[in-house]
Amino acid sequence: MTICESLRQKSHRALALGLAACLVGGLAGTEFAIHRAHAAVSVAAQSLTASESSLQPIAGVWREAGDPEPRVLTICADGTYELVYPEGKAFGTVRVTPEEHPDGSKSLWYSFYEEGGLTLEDAGSASSWYSAYTSAGKLWAAFAKEEGAVTQVDLRAGQDGSMHFVRGWDNDYYKTSKGVKADDYLGTWGCGRYTATVSREGAGYLVEIQWASSAAEGSRWVYHCTYDNDAAILFSNSRGKGTRIDYAYSKDGSVSDKMVYNDGEGIFALRNGTLTWQDKKENAGEGMEFLK
Repeated sequence: MTICESLRQKSHRALALGLAACLVGGLAGTEFAIHRAHAAVSVAAQSLTASESSLQPIAGVWREAGDPEPRVLTICADGTYELVYPEGKAFGTVRVTPEEHPDGSKSLWYSFYEEGGLTLEDAGSASSWYSAYTSAGKLWAAFAKEEGAVTQVDLRAGQDGSMHFVRGWDNDYYKTSKGVKADDYLGTWGCGRYTATVSREGAGYLVEIQWASSAAEGSRWVYHCTYDNDAAILFSNSRGKGTRIDYAYSKDGSVSDKMVYNDGEGIFALRNGTLTWQDKKENAGEGMEFLK
């Protein structure tokens, strides 16, 4: 299990605790506000190119600079993050958002939207406890995106850069990905009736997964991916563009295709010679281990 998978499981459990304590009316309002905030972000980011909207330059683990008890910020390539501090933690999503200037130019920002977390109550007492909370997708911080940076080493918030995070090169991403190179993913991988083929596609990679339920029927998943240098993973680089097609051959040899969805997202991690597939749409890759 990767560090980001672990963080997502913990965050989801924390959010579940917080939701259990909410009144139904308040919960509905919170969910609506979160969806509305995310919709606004998506609309604002539609004008960005794939390179501009990429989170690859900041994926990894960061620590707050100049603090004896630094907050630790973990950013995953799929757009989720977790912030851990001495008396709690928060989690949410991060997107690249543009700021338009009067002269027609624009600045790009990594905008972090908080969705929930845990906070320590009655710290220092014998009866201290953690309580879960939810946030309506509120903007927690925005860090300047460095133009043309393949890997960013500083995160400074706002115009004055008063909030400053630096990359921690001893993080778990580095440890688990040591020795893995982008070209190691290339080739054909198998897991039971599933076959995954990874090939180059321009500056990125194409991942095609084939599953045969029989000689005449099966499914295909297709992802257009970017290689994340820090995490050493492949992730779908066009949010909402992964596809699944179910196919069937008739007796006369013709084939019929059915588009099941075209808004999937996938993450592929190669560790110790084993390729794993995280399918965020329907969790089809759960428990699978592909071998070349």
